[in-house]
Amino acid sequence: MSSAASQIKKYIDSLPEGETFPSSALRSFATTENIRQILNRLVKRGEVKRVTRGIFVKPKHSRIAGEILPSAIDIAAALTQSTGETIVIQGAEAARILQLTTQVPLKLIFYTSGNTRILKFNNTNVKLNHVNPSRLIAAGTTPGLVISALTYLGRENVTEKTIEKIKQHISLQEFNDTIKLIAKMPSWMADVFYCYQKRENT
Repeated sequence: MSSAASQIKKYIDSLPEGETFPSSALRSFATTENIRQILNRLVKRGEVKRVTRGIFVKPKHSRIAGEILPSAIDIAAALTQSTGETIVIQGAEAARILQLTTQVPLKLIFYTSGNTRILKFNNTNVKLNHVNPSRLIAAGTTPGLVISALTYLGRENVTEKTIEKIKQHISLQEFNDTIKLIAKMPSWMADVFYCYQKRENT
């Protein structure tokens, strides 16, 4: 085994099972072409799985569920690390993650600061939609997830009870960090948080 292959294998072995990583994370070990060849061999041996172009995962299996695929959050984080884009999970999936809805989105969609395009993920098309930077607040964080989910639910469906439910599913620190972003929220969303906080403090 070459030195580069050995170093890459050692790096992957050190990752937890189910960890997603971009091929760009391996650039200190070899040339781009060499990395591609080594990863192709590891994919064929089943030691890593290709999620989409440039994104891989160290496989994780469960006796009950079988192969466990990376979450939308993991994929978004790996894409961000790989491309340098700002990427957030689309509101429908964000709402499901925060247990504001039980409906599973039919399509996996991300918002991005980059170009609109479609990627292949486990034989499924994943769409990246270019959006205005105002839709990419606190990308990669729980507060960003909250804002994305509430934007998706819309003004008519977000009440103080919605905010209370969110507070029960995230940490107090994450909730407080969300409150700090009020100035960057749409005005209607900021008003709901303001009224909630005012009621809690009386």
